[in-house]
Amino acid sequence: MDDRPFNLQPPAAKPRGPQNIAEFWARARSQPGGIQAMVAARRAKAAAAEQKNGQNDVEMTDSNEAEEPAETEAEESTETPDINAVRAELLQQTQAALATSNWALDFLSLLISREMPTQATSTLSQETRATVGLGTLGATMLAAPTALAQSRETEMRMTAIGQRYLALDNCISMAKPAQSRLEHQIQAEEKYWAEVSTVKEAGFRVARMAQEPQTMCVSFGFLNAAPEFKNSGIAPLRRADDGSVKLELGRRGGGSRRIRVRILENDKVVGQSSLPDPLPENATLVDRVKDARNTIFAQELWHEINREARTLGGRNVRMSRSSVTYAMSPTSTMSVELASLEEENAKDTTGSPRPKDDVAEMLSLALALQLSHAHKINERRREDRNAVQTSAPVYSLLGPIVSWFEHERNIAQFIQHLLAYSKALRSAGLPASVLVREPPVRTPPGAGTAADSENIGPVLYSPPAVEFDVDITPQSRLRVMVKPPQSDGPRFAVWTLPPPTSSQPGSGNPLQSVFPPSPDEYFDANDAVWYINGAVPRALTAHSMLVLEGLKGNSSSGEEGLARWATRSDEKGLVDETGGFGIGFEFTFSEGGPELKVTGAFAEGGEKVSRQWVWGLGSQAGEALEDVVRQVLSSCLDT
Repeated sequence: MDDRPFNLQPPAAKPRGPQNIAEFWARARSQPGGIQAMVAARRAKAAAAEQKNGQNDVEMTDSNEAEEPAETEAEESTETPDINAVRAELLQQTQAALATSNWALDFLSLLISREMPTQATSTLSQETRATVGLGTLGATMLAAPTALAQSRETEMRMTAIGQRYLALDNCISMAKPAQSRLEHQIQAEEKYWAEVSTVKEAGFRVARMAQEPQTMCVSFGFLNAAPEFKNSGIAPLRRADDGSVKLELGRRGGGSRRIRVRILENDKVVGQSSLPDPLPENATLVDRVKDARNTIFAQELWHEINREARTLGGRNVRMSRSSVTYAMSPTSTMSVELASLEEENAKDTTGSPRPKDDVAEMLSLALALQLSHAHKINERRREDRNAVQTSAPVYSLLGPIVSWFEHERNIAQFIQHLLAYSKALRSAGLPASVLVREPPVRTPPGAGTAADSENIGPVLYSPPAVEFDVDITPQSRLRVMVKPPQSDGPRFAVWTLPPPTSSQPGSGNPLQSVFPPSPDEYFDANDAVWYINGAVPRALTAHSMLVLEGLKGNSSSGEEGLARWATRSDEKGLVDETGGFGIGFEFTFSEGGPELKVTGAFAEGGEKVSRQWVWGLGSQAGEALEDVVRQVLSSCLDT
């Protein structure tokens, strides 16, 4: 049976001896004692065999000598076969298997050649077809169906049809739950994508997540936001079982928050910015995304306000755990805090309108606009290729608001001083006046390279300068400009104005020569007030000289009497050549406000008389300053 190509007997077991030197060496080393013990055992066995062979007789010796080649051949048979012999044997077995498969294929082709000659022709070999031919081999049914089987053929056919119907019914029963599940999935997908489409139509960017391509996400943050909040403006849009969209907000999941500004006077709330109502549970996806955007904007605004508040400690800005406050005045305070809509709605602290709700609302809106303006500046800096890219600076959000209130406070205080001066001078009969006006708004630098929204930002956030035209006398006029406070405080610029065209020709402003203002700006309101306090007596001295010139024609002394008068060394009055007669002007402050004091030494009834006139805020209508000057100077001219 070994000559058959396909032997059904189990293959013979492979020899258990080593197949190559490496295997032999591994087996020898694995034995107890290693290769040395194996060599010693072989030598001992060989010595024992020689000794035994010496004791046997000659016949046994002959038989042993005959058996030795057999043992040697058995040992040699365990050696590795020749590669050429193995190759020849493998080829022989492959050729035998190929021939057997061809015989089987020809047999089957001849068997079906009678019923399906076309198919048999494609697989039948040319040699077999030429030798035997098609249709020479067939098969016959050995056992024909019995009469009982033929009588039950219809029943069996109906049974098969019934079984087929039952299987089809079972298939339908199994497909109905799958159909309902598929319809539910389709409805859920339609609902999900409908909500996602509304978000995209609202202007938000919708895309696939980089880490989860199968999940959609919406970007509602700001590209120019601080690094701490830039990555928080992306939220996955996950589908719930009912098809609704679950907006996963991550670190912003603490609820809806907004910036709230309060105005307090004597620790009592007199103004508060409004807060929107929290979203209902059935809010649309667009409303939820907008709420998330507004919340992250409020969080960034609160973060930047706290960063800036650390640098404004010297400008009455204080920080606490939950709020940032600014003392606008000794009794008025502005408080900024990050409020939770849910908590505020539970407290229901709306109440009736307060008198300064509009101020708080304006401040809240100003903070939001300034953060948006800072985002624009970041975008402009990022687009500039020549600009050095550094970390985001501290935004100026509270600074402009603090500057506004400081500027208004400085203007209010300065107006009080000027009005007090004006009232005191007017009570003395002088045509003193104060005119307040704002200079025209100038276009900020770089207006041609930025958008209109960026150009209008500095104009709205910076308080305008205010100018005061102060008329002490018709010839002595001043202009004071109060500039907005910077990092080093407010600034006051003072310069003289020429007299009006209706005054005497050729006359100029006497203050320009006798008491000119400093070319540098004053950094304190008291310094500007000090200058005006010194300018008023000198302006009145120059005005008295004009009165003296008017008395020249009415005096019998004429030019000789006029020459007797000269300006005092401190330029705050007139004195005659003897030094005994004269008039002096002084501006002092009392509890009731500034007072104009005029001291005169003149001749009355042939005797020297000294008298003082005082005009203040509460002075009653009496003698005018010009009448007093004429009285003093004329009496001295006639002496």
